[in-house]
Amino acid sequence: MQQYLIIIVLLLLTGAAAMTLLLDARQRRIDRQVAIALSTSQSESAPSLRRSPVESRWLFFHRLANYKAGITYDWRPEYVLLAGAIAPAMIFYANSLVGFSIRYVTLAAIIAAIMVVRGLFGWQRRRLANQLFRQLPDTIEMVTSAVRSGLPVNEAFRAISREMPQPTAGQFAIVCNELALGRPPEEAIEGVYRRTQVAEYGFFAVTLGVQMKSGGGLAETLQTLGETVRQRVALAARAKALAGEVIFSARALSLSPFIVGGLLYSLNRQTIDLLFYDPTGRTLLAYAGASVLIGNLVIRWMIRRDTAL
Repeated sequence: MQQYLIIIVLLLLTGAAAMTLLLDARQRRIDRQVAIALSTSQSESAPSLRRSPVESRWLFFHRLANYKAGITYDWRPEYVLLAGAIAPAMIFYANSLVGFSIRYVTLAAIIAAIMVVRGLFGWQRRRLANQLFRQLPDTIEMVTSAVRSGLPVNEAFRAISREMPQPTAGQFAIVCNELALGRPPEEAIEGVYRRTQVAEYGFFAVTLGVQMKSGGGLAETLQTLGETVRQRVALAARAKALAGEVIFSARALSLSPFIVGGLLYSLNRQTIDLLFYDPTGRTLLAYAGASVLIGNLVIRWMIRRDTAL
């Protein structure tokens, strides 16, 4: 049975690596499309004096932890790392009760620590992206109103940094600081896209770049973009509402083994003690826990894939 556990762990690692490669390839493809679209709006008459971004020496560890340095997280990274340290400590404590081999437990603890850290950072990034995505139609509407009233785009960005709620206000405060240093508006908005990975900000940057390069009705183009983004927000909300039943079913299926186990333990303790003190019972318990974890992760991945726009 230990061989089956090793196979399950290897399959988890292979699946995680494949998903990381697929998501990285998808993100690189979006970045290339945005870069190609923005290249038409950049002036080639004078070389840029801005310093090119330098990759951090900790880039590998940032990717391993799913951490992005340009984002302000609700939880400080120290707290996330502390949670990542608590997870293997709990696994080692549970192993003191069941007595598995220390080699396999150490491997499981390392995987659990990485998954907890990646999950917490990813959850905060998705939460930030969802908030920015829901607030983007109002942001574009404010820019459109300012442009129609004769104000420059820079003043519209300053108004957004003062009047919009967080996190949009914080991101546009960074944009205003970059504009004060001489960065073009479309590149400053592209910086928001680079930090948050909200694809709609890439569309916003492309629209600003093309219109400011070629001229034309910026207000009308922004209004069309705002209506499109508002429809996407409504569609995303509808998709999540339709997936609510599946999400509830996934949570119920994940909690049902613990509820049934607690009821059986209260009725007949000997039926549950076999899972902790008998070698075959401990193996079955580890197999059941791994099965519940894999099923929950697969369901969450399927829901996220089907509700993504």
